[in-house]
Amino acid sequence: MEKHELMKILVLIESVYPEFTVKDETVENWFAVCREMDYSLVMKKLSAHIRKSPYPPLMAEIAVYNEDDLLSGREGMLLEEEGWIQMKHDSLLPKEPPQMPWQNEYFAGL
Repeated sequence: MEKHELMKILVLIESVYPEFTVKDETVENWFAVCREMDYSLVMKKLSAHIRKSPYPPLMAEIAVYNEDDLLSGREGMLLEEEGWIQMKHDSLLPKEPPQMPWQNEYFAGL
């Protein structure tokens, strides 16, 4: 994303959410992160945010990176995170008590 595109985004946010003010440091902070993002996808996400939220978006809420960036290294990180989340989720599930062979025979007749 180019700096002039970021300015369009910030001006739009400021016009919709009066409590959001754009300062020089705001532009620099956002541009440091947003320069890797895809402008058109961010605008779509911002439009969706505006339709559903009365609060200005956080940077993370409208962040969208182009597909090339996602596939070149971030995919592995995402898979690791998803795996960790799955492991964490599985560890929270109740454990089944071990079954003894005689229990299976006893309950089979019920």
